[in-house]
Amino acid sequence: MINKEFIAQQKKGIEKQIKVLEGEAKNPKYEEVGSTNEDSALEFEDFENKVALGREAKAELADLKRALKKIDEGNYGICEKCSEQIERSRLKAFPASRFCSTHAK
Repeated sequence: MINKEFIAQQKKGIEKQIKVLEGEAKNPKYEEVGSTNEDSALEFEDFENKVALGREAKAELADLKRALKKIDEGNYGICEKCSEQIERSRLKAFPASRFCSTHAK
């Protein structure tokens, strides 16, 4: 069962995650290009990985902001597919869950 205390804890955790992700999005860290072709290739691969992670962070950020909006609207923890309550354990593991475990597949 989801109560007001649980939702307040979730909101606090979501807001904290948002701050971290927004900080990472504003201050990406990129290295200088290496002095050898091998170094440059490795650094370029690292750069590509960071860009991909940045995209994932932006998607996660959007999901977390959507979850905050749901909290404010009073419909946090409701499955978007069946309108049933999302399992508390699922919300703890993934606070931005939009679907119950049955419909998450």
